Amino acid sequence: MRKNSWLNITRKVFRHYKYLFFTVSIIIFSYFVSSNWFQIVLIHGESMSPSYHNMQLVIINKYSKNYTYGDVIAFQCEGLNTVLIKRIVACPGDKVQIQEGQLHVNNQISKVFPLDTFEYVGIAQNTILLEDGQYFVIGDNIAQSKDSRYPEVGLISKEEILGIII
Repeated sequence: MRKNSWLNITRKVFRHYKYLFFTVSIIIFSYFVSSNWFQIVLIHGESMSPSYHNMQLVIINKYSKNYTYGDVIAFQCEGLNTVLIKRIVACPGDKVQIQEGQLHVNNQISKVFPLDTFEYVGIAQNTILLEDGQYFVIGDNIAQSKDSRYPEVGLISKEEILGIII
């Protein structure tokens, strides 16, 4: 009789807590996936329009570590104390400069922003040589973007990059 009553109590407790166990398991699994592979983020602002707009949800692919021209990346910006989303326009080893309103990469007009006119040049007024692991990024909405042209953002190191926007 005692064995049966213990079994009944165990069944009742399990029935009562199985949803809690399931919920906690889902939360732990989601945290693991978000920390290591994919993360959902909400875009604030118009610096990446028309490609991405204010209040749009996007996914960061944290698994891929190969970044190249035209990739849209999310990175930790210590100067602004936030995560920014911008497009890579120059990679390690490149020379970057904005001359007469045009973005030049390696002494040629950028293939990422070939027709755009830059009013604010910031730190790109003079030629910048990117070292190993450094990237130069610009927002698609050039007039409203705080990007590598601004000293508080500057050059992005590979360690600051969270991943590529899917």
